[in-house]
Amino acid sequence: MSDLSAIINSANSAYSQQAAASGGSDLNQGDFLRLMATQLQSQDPSQPMDPSSFFNQLTQFSMVSGMQGLQSSFNALAQTLSSEQNSIRAGDVLGHKVMFASDKGVLDANGMQGAVSVPKDATSVTLQIKDAGGNVVRSIQLPTSAGTADFSWDGRGDDGSTLPPGPYTLSASASVDGAAQSATTYAVASVQGVTLGAGGSAPMIDLGALGQISLAQVFQIL
Repeated sequence: MSDLSAIINSANSAYSQQAAASGGSDLNQGDFLRLMATQLQSQDPSQPMDPSSFFNQLTQFSMVSGMQGLQSSFNALAQTLSSEQNSIRAGDVLGHKVMFASDKGVLDANGMQGAVSVPKDATSVTLQIKDAGGNVVRSIQLPTSAGTADFSWDGRGDDGSTLPPGPYTLSASASVDGAAQSATTYAVASVQGVTLGAGGSAPMIDLGALGQISLAQVFQIL
């Protein structure tokens, strides 16, 4: 009986330590040992339980715990590899231009490029370019085929004047079945740099005057 009491006391001690470490939310080795000790305490003395079955169960429990630990290690490795892959992919856009959904575009010495998402059954599509004061300085009619319609602006206003370089606001509307609806606009910008995310966060692509976007926001690499 003294050996049994020692087993129970040892199991209870292990249970307390494991519960404190895990917050008591999961079944762990301490819980298993306590259950095993309770079974030993409640067994019929005339028909004692085979101790080898307990050791087999404990061995199986240890194997399961080890596999869970291995799975956690694999998950951590997968997250690390995914983060590194995102960094490599983000680095691939350096020196390229990217197209991304935006209501802003930048006019430079080479003009401004972008696109508009044309809805199905559109009968007309109009792109409007506005200055910092919200004034429409250029209106461009685009093809009506469903999909993405590219545009290129040379920096001249509707009145033929040459406008200063800098950021401009983009908006587009399409007529579908006689009703006007807004259409998504895309800007094109050169990648100035890539900022690697801290703590596993996504890398950010620096687009100069248009700020930063994530790799997931890139619609097309040009």
